[in-house]
Amino acid sequence: MKKNTQRMWNTSARLKLKLRPHIEAHKTREGALLQTGGVARCIAVSTLSEAEFYASHGFDDILLAHPISENKVQRCLALMKTMDQFHVLVTGPEGLTTLRDHCLNLTKPKKWSVVLGVDSGHGNAGFDISSQDVIDAALRIKEASYMTLAAVYCHLGDMYSSVTKEEGEAHQCKTIDSLCALKTKFEEAGLKCPFNIGSSLTWNSLVDNEVLFSEFSTGNYIFYDYQLYLSNACRESDIAGRIMTRVVAHKPEANMILVDCGSAALSHDGMIQRLPSADFCLIQGESNLKMVGMSPELGKIVAKEGKLDCSQYPIGTILFIYPFNSCATAAMHHVYYVHSEDQIVAKWTPVRGW
Repeated sequence: MKKNTQRMWNTSARLKLKLRPHIEAHKTREGALLQTGGVARCIAVSTLSEAEFYASHGFDDILLAHPISENKVQRCLALMKTMDQFHVLVTGPEGLTTLRDHCLNLTKPKKWSVVLGVDSGHGNAGFDISSQDVIDAALRIKEASYMTLAAVYCHLGDMYSSVTKEEGEAHQCKTIDSLCALKTKFEEAGLKCPFNIGSSLTWNSLVDNEVLFSEFSTGNYIFYDYQLYLSNACRESDIAGRIMTRVVAHKPEANMILVDCGSAALSHDGMIQRLPSADFCLIQGESNLKMVGMSPELGKIVAKEGKLDCSQYPIGTILFIYPFNSCATAAMHHVYYVHSEDQIVAKWTPVRGW
């Protein structure tokens, strides 16, 4: 994890971009301190529980990277009292209306710090990147005495649907062209604000464009996973998040072993897309083993080629699994065991809830 976070700091420095780590992969104080270099500032969170947790541990400059809505307002107002900088994400005109309706609840001299989310066509929450709506929203913020426009943010979610590296880079270039066009429209309308971008897949090939972007948000680089490995965002040796499981039963008649890791411990992500022809997770150091199914409590493992020799995996044998989606998988566990080589050196406890 230390190597992964240091590599990301080096990348952001090379690209001359401010790094705002998204902590959704781990949701822990220790992980966030590692990602921020110990300064406890400039992070993105996905839930109010996370924002409250980090604020209680002295973090500041937090972006709630989830669309603002009426049910979140009172907790956001409370958070604004405890931090110098707290930003909310607005992805449609109704979000601005919600902020307007609660402008009298602001504690002076506080204002709503708004990040406008735009959708590049992947279906993420956000204003249509090519529509007039996003310009109108920015003008509405500019004219309001109770709001400030902190940034425009675009998540390159379409990178995840790319089959090849070339296809992903083509998606990226198309989105960057759209953002350039949007920035020109902003300037023509007399609007000026930072343009920020994010995705766990983009940093590896992000176009050097210090003029367009100010900030980069990404998070899963701390753990990585099989999906990011398949997308050429990391090497297998970079994957730091894994599940330890044990062999609990042999099924020689089915050419199968069972492990105590099922769908309650390992995310289903990747199963539909990749099974039965390919792996949806990796079993570390066991290139001929393949997870082919799960019940909530058990995982089914077979040999890719030949007959599985169950005697090679006695009951109690420990295996390690690299998940397809480490964020979703980590969310299933109440504690993470941090190790160096074969020694456990710490236990991290994630925040839970919404």
